[in-house]
Amino acid sequence: MNSKILIKTLIGLIVFGSFSCKKFLDQDPISTVTDATSWSSSSDVNSQIAGCYSGIRSAFNAACSFYSYGDVPTDLWGDMTANSDYNYIYQMNWGITVSSLNTYDPKLKLRVWTPFYSSIQQSNRCLYFINTMSNDKFDGATEADEIAQKKAFEAEARFCRAFNYFYMARVWGNVPLDTSYQEDISSITSDPRVDQSQILNAAIYDLNIAKANMDYRDASSTDKNVRADKGACFALLAHIYAWKGAYDSCVMACDSVISNGGYSLVSGSNYATIYNGQSDEGIFEIAQNSTSEALNAQTEASIAYFTLAAPYIATNSVPIWKLSTGKLFELYNDTTDARFKKEYTYVNSGSTKYYYCTKYSNISTVTASGVNYYLSENNIIVFRLADIYLLRAEAYASKSTPDFSNALTDLNTIRTRAGISNYTLAELSTNGQNSLLDSVTAERGRELLLEGSRYYDLVRNERITGVSKFPYMTQAQFTAGKYYWPIDPSLMTLNSGLVQTTFWQQLLTY
Repeated sequence: MNSKILIKTLIGLIVFGSFSCKKFLDQDPISTVTDATSWSSSSDVNSQIAGCYSGIRSAFNAACSFYSYGDVPTDLWGDMTANSDYNYIYQMNWGITVSSLNTYDPKLKLRVWTPFYSSIQQSNRCLYFINTMSNDKFDGATEADEIAQKKAFEAEARFCRAFNYFYMARVWGNVPLDTSYQEDISSITSDPRVDQSQILNAAIYDLNIAKANMDYRDASSTDKNVRADKGACFALLAHIYAWKGAYDSCVMACDSVISNGGYSLVSGSNYATIYNGQSDEGIFEIAQNSTSEALNAQTEASIAYFTLAAPYIATNSVPIWKLSTGKLFELYNDTTDARFKKEYTYVNSGSTKYYYCTKYSNISTVTASGVNYYLSENNIIVFRLADIYLLRAEAYASKSTPDFSNALTDLNTIRTRAGISNYTLAELSTNGQNSLLDSVTAERGRELLLEGSRYYDLVRNERITGVSKFPYMTQAQFTAGKYYWPIDPSLMTLNSGLVQTTFWQQLLTY
């Protein structure tokens, strides 16, 4: 099936176990060549589950995709011309012709879903082989303990599969659906894209099984936040329901995270600890906060490379991706906001003051053979508690009859932590639903800037308000589906069952 491997030349982007994650991902997943003989113990399964998470990380580090999809094509930027490839992405010129041989080109990488399907196939592999193993292959003092561990491993594989499908659905809309294990993943058949609703329902199905076999977080675990738990399942469900517009279900999922997950907001004086990773606020993260996990901060896989300047990245006199000063001060109209004070700085270049975000400034220097390497040791923060509070506020705001009071409470929880004045009910309710939703979206912008969220927040906002906040997409283009990415024509060459994303059918051809 094409979902397992679509472009052989790109499979090298996915090397399971090429990173570590404390004690967990330090284990290299066993080669798929020996699938038939490599599932004999709990330790074997643990190594293979590591591959599910490593696959997600590989997908996100290809062309810095977590941020390229979630932050670049938005209203945050003033100038991206320092890097023409990402300037095309910012301006939503996603149909630029790129040779399929140019596997290094971010415009190609971002149109190819192979990394996500490679991760999905690892989940499929785990689920298949775990179910062939007898209970006594798992650890536990009793058979009930052994069964519980077996089901917990299955739950993690289901979470990772659901996460990949949800993420692809937000990027491409309709995608092929595959939940089967294939011994030979090099064969390519003609699997069509299926409706996004089917993809999201499959993800919900996986998560409902997964959460039944997971516990809420163990705060003492060295793997907290970087392995899925029940709270991560509910957080993912909350985002799926928000994307579907099922806001009553979104509220219930958020309630489960907030009330039962064991998470807490860090203090306003300690924002940096969120991005270093594994804070009390984190729910699900991609681990890269140690030397063995970290990215080279001077390469295009790292968000630090694009968004930092000297002294954090000595070779960058100014940031490569330049924030819009106007948008920054529109969001932070109160500059006493602890988020602004703690997370932003500036560098002068001539008469111009360039502001930039310091969320990903945990840079360490490693010297080898007399050469200094600068490593970015920040986790990718996928879900955290503030996000869920604000997503619940959005859900209250987006109901057919907006719940102004509860939206106010959640907004003010986050504003209080930031040290800025609370909204009043009169402020939020005077101008109706669209104004309330804009207030929520703005608060998410302040809180989650450069956390892979802004693009999807603006899409959900526009679906309800009907007002475009994208600098390079009109309301008519939005309605026509421009906000979903095209797939690269090379995928259709290999799989005749695929069709191009609707908006891009006349703009990106073979």
